[in-house]
Amino acid sequence: MRRLICAAVLLVPAAPAVANGRIIATPVPAASAIRVDGDPSDETWRRAPVITGFKQREPNDGAPATFETEARVAYDATALYIAVQAIDPEPSRIVGIRSRRDESSPSDWISVAVDSFHDRRTAFEFAVNPAGVKRDKYWFNDSNEDQGWDAVWDVAVSKDARGWRAEFRIPFSQLRFHPSQSASFGLAIIRQIGRLNEVTTWPLLSKSANGFVSAFGELTGLTLDQSPKRLELVPYLVGDITTDRVSAANPLTKRTEADGTLGLDLKYALRPGLTVTGTINPDFGQVEADPAVVNLSAFETFFSERRPFFVEGSGVFRFDLDCNDGNCSGLFYSRRIGRSPRGQAETPDGSYSWAPLQTTILGAGKLTGRVGAFSIGVLNAVTSDEDAVIATGTQRIRQTVEPLSSYSVVRARREFANQSSLGFMVTGTNRNLDDATRFLPGQAYTGGADWDWRLSPRYAIQGYLAGSNVLGDAAAIDELQRSNVHSFQRPDATHLEYHPARTSLNGYAGSAALSKIGGKRVRFNTNVAVKSPGFDINDVGFLRRGDQKTMGNWVQWRHDRPNRYLRSFRFNLNQYAGWNFGGDRLYSGGNVNAHAVFANHWATGMGINVNAPGFDDRATRGGPGAYDNAQKSVWGYLETDGRKAVSLGLNGFISSDGHGSGFRDLSPFITWRPTSFLMVNGGLSFSRNRDQQQWIEQAGNHYVFGRLNQQTAAVRMRANYTVTPALSIQLYAEPFVSAGDYLSFKELRDGRSKDYTLRYIPFAYDGSPDFNYRSFRTTNVLRWEYRPGSTLFVVWQQGREDVLDRGTFSFRRDLGGVFDAPARNVFLVKWSYWMNF
Repeated sequence: MRRLICAAVLLVPAAPAVANGRIIATPVPAASAIRVDGDPSDETWRRAPVITGFKQREPNDGAPATFETEARVAYDATALYIAVQAIDPEPSRIVGIRSRRDESSPSDWISVAVDSFHDRRTAFEFAVNPAGVKRDKYWFNDSNEDQGWDAVWDVAVSKDARGWRAEFRIPFSQLRFHPSQSASFGLAIIRQIGRLNEVTTWPLLSKSANGFVSAFGELTGLTLDQSPKRLELVPYLVGDITTDRVSAANPLTKRTEADGTLGLDLKYALRPGLTVTGTINPDFGQVEADPAVVNLSAFETFFSERRPFFVEGSGVFRFDLDCNDGNCSGLFYSRRIGRSPRGQAETPDGSYSWAPLQTTILGAGKLTGRVGAFSIGVLNAVTSDEDAVIATGTQRIRQTVEPLSSYSVVRARREFANQSSLGFMVTGTNRNLDDATRFLPGQAYTGGADWDWRLSPRYAIQGYLAGSNVLGDAAAIDELQRSNVHSFQRPDATHLEYHPARTSLNGYAGSAALSKIGGKRVRFNTNVAVKSPGFDINDVGFLRRGDQKTMGNWVQWRHDRPNRYLRSFRFNLNQYAGWNFGGDRLYSGGNVNAHAVFANHWATGMGINVNAPGFDDRATRGGPGAYDNAQKSVWGYLETDGRKAVSLGLNGFISSDGHGSGFRDLSPFITWRPTSFLMVNGGLSFSRNRDQQQWIEQAGNHYVFGRLNQQTAAVRMRANYTVTPALSIQLYAEPFVSAGDYLSFKELRDGRSKDYTLRYIPFAYDGSPDFNYRSFRTTNVLRWEYRPGSTLFVVWQQGREDVLDRGTFSFRRDLGGVFDAPARNVFLVKWSYWMNF
């Protein structure tokens, strides 16, 4: 369909201008209608000034582009229009993979990024490939991206003898700006050439720079004296049917249940720089299930957020305390909202019970944007109280397993012209407790300040200070003190004070780092951090443990100029150590690793870790601690050219402590694209864990350990079939098995002995901790965007789970046995309709 957009005045074509070393492209209001159809014959585009001079970002930073690119800009009262001609001497080799929306692929791509607030910190990016697949994202804090951001916009593509072309229409209602008779936006245009794996930009967005949005060009002369439409509403309707294998004797469960619900998502532009986003009775049935895990450690497993409301704009609410290879956690962990109920139904013998699997989110809202030089974010969510039902004969009793709760977050950051920033964050959790839920804190509050101060374009001082205050009945604070996050009751921890009668728990944390964040060759970071024994943020944040002092150093040497053999190379050195407040060294070690991308686009990397003996103060889960042994490990990976129809990869890891404990993992994977609209990938993960001192339990006064032989296998399979850029089918399945066989039971004798043979003595244990855990999870989604912003989802999810009391492992028997486990199926249809006022 050809869309007709009426436009305004025409300016005389002019060549792009250069001012103060930065390119300024003057926009051209259109004198005639613009047809957003990918056809370059419109009069407006023939008269508009041409943006040229693209430079390489990848692989050869700053070099001239291999192929020329031309761009033109126009606007009217309702939208910004950008036309980009990607010149290519071999149009038949242009790559356009038809994937689902927002999915990356080794295609050719054209992206336009608009810093409409012109703060050099935030931007909206819109991208398309030759198959018409759309992607969008939000940039914040200059170089961080939020891929969960979605907007409603139009684009059309076409191909001709000169190459291919994209024509964008970006409604001003999707941008945030101050109305002005002479407005200016930041602008960048990015082109990716799939077969060359080359990225070119206007202006140059150098990868050696320490920012991204701050390097944008400038788009001036916009007459925008009217505010765009402010309100977006997305009502939705959900219907689902759940089938489950349940006990026929349980009067509280049904084999088949049907349900339906209504909900509403909304966005409102409160003012040009502030947006209110809300959801009432949200449903996330289309979200993929978490992968299965068997966690035998003392600490909680971290799962990433996947729910759209919480993913979009999540960067605004980041206050990171711990980061490992880019995965960070801190004061706000949105998975706490809507979590599984933590109470347990008190079920007498002969009775039955039922409890919900998740806490219901009644509603949530957030305010995000900018006020002057401040970026701000305010979030509140309310979850309902959840009851378990207990049936004894004809009697029905309700017991609260999760109280009515409110979660609040306030975040603000002052941003300076040199890209420095100073921010603060406060969070609050408030619960309406009854007698059944007083094991939970009634209130929990955290707060902190963080900074990123640029000493120069290449050097920065970074850090944070934070504090926490948790309030509740003595039973709740006692349980918190005894948790593995704190372990105040440890008999060998003379630096800790355990008080069962406490009704509050307070703590602090801090960090400071000096970093070299820019430059073409060398970068580094040196840091120290502390978390006091009483520091706790887990009511709405994520913290594995308190009582820790750490330090670390990292140096990287990088080579980004391609040569005959390499496209890029990284060499890293790491050193790290940690202690508790009693002076016990928990860990220390070092790592050396290197990564290379070859001229043929294959990639490989490997590393060696050497860790000294450390003291595990959580070894007995609240009892005395114990030393572990020194450990050495080697890991590596190899990946073939991801642009090919078939690409392969292999990850491997092996470690040993020299005393019979060790871990091995081998994970091959494959991606197959038989056509441009179908992608199939799969991977096998097989690991073997041998641990001579795996914790089992406390039996009276004995702290029992055993020799664990654990084998784990998982198969991950995914297929994406894209009928059109607006209609796609996604299939995902993961069978998972983990079996653990315990032998050679022992008890802790002297955990502080440096001699491994003196730490444990044999113990006659009569328990049976062997396990064979089986799981199968699949999520299958049909997604149809039947009009811009409006979608229809058809979903089938199945979950199977079972635990057997045997520890032997057989790949064929156990993976096949996954499908003997009881199945729970959910069939769901979700319809939504986008409206703009």
